[in-house]
Amino acid sequence: MFLQKFSKLMLVVLAVSMIAALALAAGPYNFAYRFQKGQRLKYMTSVKTDQSMEMMGQEMTSVVEGASLMHFDVEEVDKDGNVTIVYALDSLSTHVKSQNPPMDSTFRNPEGLLGKRTRQVMSALGKKIKATVVDSVKLSGMAAQMGGQHSSLHLIEFPGKDVKLGETWQIARTDTLEQGGGKVVLSPDHTYTVGAEVDTLGYKCVRISYSGTMKIKGEGKNMGMNFFVEGEGPSSGVAYFATKDGLLIAATNNADLEMTIALTGQMSMTIPQSTSTKTVVTLVK
Repeated sequence: MFLQKFSKLMLVVLAVSMIAALALAAGPYNFAYRFQKGQRLKYMTSVKTDQSMEMMGQEMTSVVEGASLMHFDVEEVDKDGNVTIVYALDSLSTHVKSQNPPMDSTFRNPEGLLGKRTRQVMSALGKKIKATVVDSVKLSGMAAQMGGQHSSLHLIEFPGKDVKLGETWQIARTDTLEQGGGKVVLSPDHTYTVGAEVDTLGYKCVRISYSGTMKIKGEGKNMGMNFFVEGEGPSSGVAYFATKDGLLIAATNNADLEMTIALTGQMSMTIPQSTSTKTVVTLVK
């Protein structure tokens, strides 16, 4: 009888301990980046894009796979926690395969793009304050036709308040990219949800999932023709953030866009295009 009562008591104690442990693991978290002046970080990014479009009655499909290594240096951290970062690409490899027109080519480290710096000021919550091009990009040949551009630094933006396990926050923003002879505006609108603590690449991280929509709109001139692009679609992903270190350790993103591209100039046409993109970003020690 005593052993039975003792066993039941131990089960109760164990259950209470587990509930307490879960409560501690649930935060609350006040997410923020904790960069240090003079710090250098490197991120590896892999991207796979499946694309299909219809042009003059013909379906054109392609698969583009890319891998890049980017570094950024922390120049300054002011009293308010705003961070000045200078970043640039160290390496870039892109493989393009299509059936119509037939193509199977790999482009590595295009001249005129690597090492081109951008200076960005962001808050401790990850909100971009301003970005300035330090070194201009001048590309030629296929790299120019593919719309080579400065590398982009996009970090999760945090709410600036305590959040617990299962709680959410919403961020809507716009990012302007100069690409392919024009400007394209991306407008992601995502809801972020705090998940469990997990060990990731040697760091104790909080898993943050997000989902929402991505809109795209832009115009420009390429190969003698004016182009206008507009579209939208669902976007979702998962990020792993080390709260103690204040660092993004890894992230994945999936986006599916249905777009319309209108061309005017030497020829006029409207091209429907479907794009599915998966991106993986990993901190490299």
